[in-house]
Amino acid sequence: MSRYATLLLLLKHMGFVNGRVQFQKLLFLLEKNYHINTGYDFIPFKFGPFCQVIQEDIQHLDDYGYIEHEEVEKAGGEILHRYQITDHGEQYLLENDFGDIYDQIIQDICYDFKNYSLRQLVEYVYENYPEYTVHSQIKEQFLHPKPKQEDFTSADTLLNRKPIVTPSFVKWLDEEIKDTTYRMEVSTVPTEQRADEMNVDEIVIDMLDIAYEDIATKAQEISTQIMLDNYSESGDINNKMYFILDILENLLTSVQEKDIIGVYTEFANTKTNIQMLDELIALHKTSLKSELVRFLFEFIEDISFFLDSIDRIISL
Repeated sequence: MSRYATLLLLLKHMGFVNGRVQFQKLLFLLEKNYHINTGYDFIPFKFGPFCQVIQEDIQHLDDYGYIEHEEVEKAGGEILHRYQITDHGEQYLLENDFGDIYDQIIQDICYDFKNYSLRQLVEYVYENYPEYTVHSQIKEQFLHPKPKQEDFTSADTLLNRKPIVTPSFVKWLDEEIKDTTYRMEVSTVPTEQRADEMNVDEIVIDMLDIAYEDIATKAQEISTQIMLDNYSESGDINNKMYFILDILENLLTSVQEKDIIGVYTEFANTKTNIQMLDELIALHKTSLKSELVRFLFEFIEDISFFLDSIDRIISL
């Protein structure tokens, strides 16, 4: 997908864009929230995430006649720069097939943010991506404490949450892992006698079981949606998801049995198959609904958090 096509599709589905700041923020969110490679590299700048190339591409499209630019005077005399796609730009999109999935994802972001004012859009970006505000000259106007995300398993919440947040089970495990680390540090058992043992409390194992059930529930929701939509790829993706669940179950068994070799083996096996699932999604994403693609990527993210928790345990 060319950068020009991304800009034109954004204008097509937004109707118009008010100013280059709105362009910058929407393209940034397209990449961060929707996992789309826009071809733009964003850096923290004086108004948040910024890419100079976007400014240049907008000017090029204006020069080519693919978009038009007008100045609109707002109340109080402020000048608003408004951009719209032209008939020439619409024709360019018609003559080139950029794939239904890409078009659908851009429709999604326009649906999600079309009614945001510029201030609301900037505030959303600042609160969700504070690492891009380090050089901002206006961050004090927008950064506020974020509410905690408590619900982790609701499908509606998962489909709508942007960006991806740390699953609750990671927070649950933090204190138990810290306690386990402390007890190991003060243990009177000589280190050489404990070298091949995994010191895992039952409460940690119980929490890992709960986390596994969350992931398994999500897999079932995804599988059901795939089958309801009658995707021909359902066999490939569903089989891979359930194979990964089987590996995770073996991984949990190894943790419960304090089998360090088994843990390392199944840990590596999970990572390999996650990569394979990622490749399957990339292969079939042109025929999958954008929300389903996001759901699948979130499934992968949640397993990554789960593996990170296991890694912390076996590193104790």
